[in-house]
Amino acid sequence: MFKLIGDTFNINEIIDSSSTEVLLESEFALPDNSPDIEKIISTEGKVKINTSEVNDGSVVVDGTLVYNIIYRSNDEDVSVSSMSDKIHFTEEMPFEEAKFGMEALTSAYIDYIEAEPLDERNFIVKAVVLLDTDVINKHPVNFVSNLESDGTFQAKTKNIKYTDKTAELAEEVNINDAVELNKSSGEIAKILKSESEIFITNVDVLDNKMLVEGNCKVGFLYTEDNNINATGHVSEEFPFTHYLEVKNLSDNMIKEIGVSLNDMTYNIAENYDNEKKLIEFNLPFTINAALYDTEEKNIITDCYSTDNLLSLESDTVNLTSLNDIVNKTVKYENNFDVVSGSVKDIYTVDVSPKISERKVYDDKYVVDGYLDVNLLYLNGDINKIDKAYASLPFTAAVDLKEDELNSDISSNVSITKCGAYRKGSNSVIVNCDINVGMKLKNNDEVTIISNITEEGPIDRSKMPSLVFRVVQPGETVWDIAKNYNLSINYLKELNDIPPENALTPGSKLIIARMV
Repeated sequence: MFKLIGDTFNINEIIDSSSTEVLLESEFALPDNSPDIEKIISTEGKVKINTSEVNDGSVVVDGTLVYNIIYRSNDEDVSVSSMSDKIHFTEEMPFEEAKFGMEALTSAYIDYIEAEPLDERNFIVKAVVLLDTDVINKHPVNFVSNLESDGTFQAKTKNIKYTDKTAELAEEVNINDAVELNKSSGEIAKILKSESEIFITNVDVLDNKMLVEGNCKVGFLYTEDNNINATGHVSEEFPFTHYLEVKNLSDNMIKEIGVSLNDMTYNIAENYDNEKKLIEFNLPFTINAALYDTEEKNIITDCYSTDNLLSLESDTVNLTSLNDIVNKTVKYENNFDVVSGSVKDIYTVDVSPKISERKVYDDKYVVDGYLDVNLLYLNGDINKIDKAYASLPFTAAVDLKEDELNSDISSNVSITKCGAYRKGSNSVIVNCDINVGMKLKNNDEVTIISNITEEGPIDRSKMPSLVFRVVQPGETVWDIAKNYNLSINYLKELNDIPPENALTPGSKLIIARMV
């Protein structure tokens, strides 16, 4: 007779991952009140994932590409202008093991985007969007943690560790403020392009509150309302502080803090001198926080009886233990030459990473790739806005501790605090922060026993009374005892096996039938 003692834990199991390219192409016409296109200077965009739905055998991702073009015109009154619009897309990706009710997490990146004029009033936007998707099965696991018996049961146990997400928060924060042009600038005629970024500088735990501090940086490219249609750029940083209330918060929890930007709105306003040199803006963004705690459970991974045949109901699951989340910043600086004309002034610089390789090398986690640099500048040769492009190699290396070297590391790379300045008439120095966010994990494939039933007594009458058994490579005391339905203590006593249960391949064991 025996009694099973059961327990349950919940796991988030990544069952499949995939990276998919989505090709987007759409034609657009300029609004009636916009000047004609002479030349498209720059095309930029960002992708928003609206939904990721899991069906049986597939994942359907619904998203939107928002683009902005800046172009030159032959219009004497408006020499440079811009236009923004959206391209909606839906992509169905096959996932053989996906089932309805599972969850999909999708990240989107723009690999390529460009606009080409079809004529002076129409243009086409082409883009390649990369979708990285994980399909996650969140489910409870029932297991046998212990059993009570008359001593005829032999059980192999294991202490497992896994990471449980104890809390998940998403709170929206709004920054309402204004940026003012300096006195030497002309009044604003039109805003060509807006920029915004959020970077977290500090996270502290205070009682049951988590303090998140950071900076918001906004920038605006605009045309001046004067007879030369000059172009200018203004940017400024604004600090913010936000408290997240979390129940049962502790310093030992692993904290994953991220920020997602929402659409910024803005308008041109007058300053105290009644000049249109003020840009009022509202920037909403969401602080996403996930808190993880490490749980331990004792489970039975194998079992047999010395008296009865057993039927075991078991399953194999992949347990992931999140050891730590590490964020490191690497300072970067490099230079390149502008091919077209001379650099009279720099307006904006946008930098995006393209990853070639991730590896652990020489006690470091190393990310290699290229930075795609798009620079908008005043071309001194023609006194008009122009664009320069460069692909600059980078290597970001993060030191690893000894206990981190064997971890399974997943990472993402982001770029913040981009800047550029002239070096001579046609050379530009670019600097930025390369932020490497790493999740250090341990993955363990574990056999979980959920139920044990007896199928009847063992018939020992047909077994030989004495067997000399040669130990095979890799065999353990447990393997041999289970094969002959002997208790481990009985087998050890018969063969004088040392306490650490060490067996030597090729040695002989005596197997005596239990009566």
